[in-house]
Amino acid sequence: MKKKLLAVIFLLTCALLLGGTKAIKSETSVKTKLKDTLVIAQKSEIKTLDPQKSTDSVSNKIIQLMFDTLITMDKDLNLLPGLAESWESIDPLNTVFHLKKGVKFHNGDIMTAEDVKFSLDRARSLPQCAYNFTPIKEITVIDKNTIKITTDTPFGSLLNQLSITNSSIVNKKLVEASEDVFLTNPVGTGQFKFKSWDIGNKLTIERFDDYYGTISKLKEVVIKFITENNSRMIMLETGEADISLDMGVMDLKSIKNNNSLDYIEVEAPTSQFIGFDTKNELLKDKRVRQAIAYAVDNNAITQAIYGDSATPGTSVVPPAMTDFNPNAKKYDLNTAKAKELLAEAGYPNGFNIELWVSDDSARIDACVIIQEQLRGIGINTEIKVFQWATYIKMIENENEVKPIFYMSWNTANGDCDKTMYPLFHSSQIKGSMNVTAFINKDLDETLDKARITMDPKIRKELYGKAQEILQEELPHYTILYPKLNLGMRKNIHNLIMKNNGYLDLTNVYVTE
Repeated sequence: MKKKLLAVIFLLTCALLLGGTKAIKSETSVKTKLKDTLVIAQKSEIKTLDPQKSTDSVSNKIIQLMFDTLITMDKDLNLLPGLAESWESIDPLNTVFHLKKGVKFHNGDIMTAEDVKFSLDRARSLPQCAYNFTPIKEITVIDKNTIKITTDTPFGSLLNQLSITNSSIVNKKLVEASEDVFLTNPVGTGQFKFKSWDIGNKLTIERFDDYYGTISKLKEVVIKFITENNSRMIMLETGEADISLDMGVMDLKSIKNNNSLDYIEVEAPTSQFIGFDTKNELLKDKRVRQAIAYAVDNNAITQAIYGDSATPGTSVVPPAMTDFNPNAKKYDLNTAKAKELLAEAGYPNGFNIELWVSDDSARIDACVIIQEQLRGIGINTEIKVFQWATYIKMIENENEVKPIFYMSWNTANGDCDKTMYPLFHSSQIKGSMNVTAFINKDLDETLDKARITMDPKIRKELYGKAQEILQEELPHYTILYPKLNLGMRKNIHNLIMKNNGYLDLTNVYVTE
């Protein structure tokens, strides 16, 4: 009996040991292999990697992977500490920011308050982005890890403006030594650092191993510039690209039916519009601009190009933003009214004019529809297509008398001031952001008041009034509000697309 008991115990022990060995072996055998490189396909080439000189969202989306700001934003555009670990308002005109200590630039230099002051002063001095910081009077270095920002008036958008790309912190020593070198080898404090830019083809950035935050699991990120939607979709399907930005409606449908693919789509503070240069003799009368709005069926355009991935435009401010005014004047399709307004303005038989657009297939398709709709009231347009970087330069050239042009605006920080002040305040004609050269004293005063107002309720009322002015005067007509999207392979993990369309790669990894 005792021998049998010992035999049973021996067998049980062996079974447990064998079972345990099998479990351990199983755990090690399923260890996941990770890919070193993430490949992103996007529709346009970046214009610049200088954060203070960037004016377009295509460039900004990449710059924010390499440069950090004092304040950052989460997926829903709520403010969070960035390079500033904390801040406090001493009074309505003075705010003190305490910087994170020991933050390194990509070249190994330690970031100090001098770099922060230099970066923000540089932003304030450059015409491309000075409008963001007009109320700032002075930036003072308290010590190497503390700065104070003093404004001339209360500045309701201060914190939001410190989160935008133009507020990125650059290395003072390197920029002062040579801006030309900085342009070709930009140095920031971000999670990724610059590696190479093959103009017309791709940009490569690589992991920064001394990053103060989460070290990326990715060794490199390659951004390829692929204009055609179909080409980006094929790259995604074949695995040549891991992520493809700005997918078309049919592509999204294909993604939904592909077990290897997934997508992200967000309601964004973004709009697409046709702009009217008020310096142009044919467009300076608001009745002409209103006639065009009545002739353009933005409901039809939205459905034809984007389906459920966009909504028709009704205001310069998208409904994704807090201060959107749903009661501003609307222009429902009315061809008879359009012809009447054209006749009143002195163009009973219409006129001929160019219609400019960038080399984006969806926008070109929208312009083809607009072309046909305007032909119905006697306005004959010739569509001209330009490469993105060239197009931006032409649109922002204040000396260029532009025809009708198709454009977009992304309010990256979600604040109304970021939409309305640069696009419509008369002071920004010289700054090249008021690209319609629109001047309206009542609007200027309203935007100035909103800027210095700290009460959200009063700001909403002022921005509501501003939208009513703009919908009447119509320096540009909003066609639609697109959702921002991307397609991705299902082996991409932890990817976040913020509501402004920017990618958060903080915790992303790619499995083989």
